[in-house]
Amino acid sequence: MAQPAKFVLNGKVTKQSSPIKVYLNQVINEKLIIDSAEVRDGVFRFEGMVDGPIRAMLIFNHKGSTMNFMELSPDADVKIFYLEEGDTKIQTQENISKAKVISPTNDMQIEYTNSLKSVDKSIAQIDKAAHKASAAQKANKAFQQKINQRYALAFEAKKLMLQKYIAENPDSYLSLLALEDVAGVQINPDQIEPIFQTLTPEIRNTPEGKSFQQEITRIRNLAVGNTAPDFEVPDMDGKMVRLSDFKGKTVLLDFWASWCEPCRRQHQYVREAYRQFKDKGFTVISIALDPPADRAYLLEAIQEDSLVWTNLSDPTKDKNQAAKAYSIKLLPQNYLIDSTGMIFNKDLHGESLSQQLNSLLLHPNE
Repeated sequence: MAQPAKFVLNGKVTKQSSPIKVYLNQVINEKLIIDSAEVRDGVFRFEGMVDGPIRAMLIFNHKGSTMNFMELSPDADVKIFYLEEGDTKIQTQENISKAKVISPTNDMQIEYTNSLKSVDKSIAQIDKAAHKASAAQKANKAFQQKINQRYALAFEAKKLMLQKYIAENPDSYLSLLALEDVAGVQINPDQIEPIFQTLTPEIRNTPEGKSFQQEITRIRNLAVGNTAPDFEVPDMDGKMVRLSDFKGKTVLLDFWASWCEPCRRQHQYVREAYRQFKDKGFTVISIALDPPADRAYLLEAIQEDSLVWTNLSDPTKDKNQAAKAYSIKLLPQNYLIDSTGMIFNKDLHGESLSQQLNSLLLHPNE
């Protein structure tokens, strides 16, 4: 099992023209950890404990005020790198964004990036063609189909290259990151877990490895036919609501956000399903993923869309407990839970929701 080990990070700035304060940002167990140091006579130093390689960020503040990665301006001077056990050297002239990072994992990152250069260049060329397309081309189905086909081929080629890298480097932390890319937003456990198991125990037991394994397990547990995970999220008045409070009812868990246009369009079908089946033991729990700062927009959207059922949203977090339990990565997304608490179906969009409810509530034996 991976154990915390000491890291030492030594930085050198060869052309320091003004006072610089440097911030080291890490996310550990979903908490942001910030350490800071002064660049004195062109050098700075951090040391501490790290549980395996993790992605971290260095921020140079040439003005001296406190900073973290959640408050950065678009032109902020930052460097994302891998923090790991042992010595890491940072070398730059003045800006951290142009720094060279020297350590085993960061050295491997250069080789890894180079191995993908050809396919990444191909994807960039497709991006450029899509961006430069005229309005007429963008409206042309044949043109769009051609662009999509090019994307599909390029991404499939990249996937094969990533799988080759993983097979050849099972002891590399970068293979874990490559596997996350192969898995995509919606993991297929039957395809991905066997590959994950080919990685060495040292890599699987890094913080990111453990998190990835937990995600695979969570996705398996969300399969149709399994018991729906319970959760506790406040409603719009601050009252805590649990899924288990609705035992005996058929429930649609509707994950959405006020800024999500497809979510807002889907609400017309949810309203119609609610109207048809609310007297048959059906109800809706809408769970919003709006950030706390957008609370006013959320309240306005609930009223505009006539969401007359239970509405939940955590006013202190972007991602509430329910969104974590159901591994929500894309919106809109929903789960239909039957009266026994079992996941009956999921990702029901358009009229398919009413069709499923008709089958479940009106013709259960057909």
